[in-house]
Amino acid sequence: MPVYQPIDLDELIQHANSLEPLPASATQLASILSQDEWDLDDVIPVVSLDQGLTGKLLSVANSVASGAQDPVVTVEQAVVRLGAGQVLALAIGTGLRARTNVALPEYGLDEGELWDHSVASAIVAEGLRGYTQRRIPLEAATAALLHDIGKLVLARYLDTNLQHYIKLARESGGLSEQRAEIEILGVNHAELGGLIAQHWNLPSKIVEGVTYHHTPQDAYFDHQESLIAHAVHLSNTVAHFVTDEEAPLPENSAGLAASKIRLGLARKDFERMCYDMRERFIDVASMYG
Repeated sequence: MPVYQPIDLDELIQHANSLEPLPASATQLASILSQDEWDLDDVIPVVSLDQGLTGKLLSVANSVASGAQDPVVTVEQAVVRLGAGQVLALAIGTGLRARTNVALPEYGLDEGELWDHSVASAIVAEGLRGYTQRRIPLEAATAALLHDIGKLVLARYLDTNLQHYIKLARESGGLSEQRAEIEILGVNHAELGGLIAQHWNLPSKIVEGVTYHHTPQDAYFDHQESLIAHAVHLSNTVAHFVTDEEAPLPENSAGLAASKIRLGLARKDFERMCYDMRERFIDVASMYG
């Protein structure tokens, strides 16, 4: 029987806070676009000063996946065509892909699987707007893209012994992945991801969506359960279906059912969205690289 040695939470948080920051353009855009009223004139200079991001947005805006018919030749045209939510997610994704396109055997993930799942989640969160009357926060796609970022740090501390005890807690104790992490480690990847997003000076809505993506019922805003947390929770669930052509529709768990109600998604709309997003994933994923 392995000997259980608890994780050093202070060291873990210190490691999370030492991660290389996102590109300045990404955090500046997040700050601008998180305001209730933002001005396109504030966005254009930020993008224009980042040559890599400018090239990315123009390329995406002119891609088949974006539905472009007339050539897009300026940053302003690209931002208008793509929309603020997708622009922000692409800006964050530009600085994120190299970090998440790795294998995480501690979580049973091969190289590229974490990135694919993150992109699929972002695509669902962005596409969600077309299936509900609720005003989904534009930061939802970015929060969905970042929701598993905590796994990158936590995986480095999951030695064989800790993995054994987490597995035991899940199989014998009937705990979910996040509850098992809390039970054994004292922190879960969602909470750690929220700390990373906070360390990167991302807006509070993004931090909220990442932190509570497994427990949206615990996040409240204006005395209502957080819309962005429910959006990321649902997107995370649907992403598994989107990236696997043989997967069945997501089971209607209590958590998923609650998110569909909060997001105003009828059953037929939810099922249509799942299949639409599966078809969209192949085309749109190329936008993120």
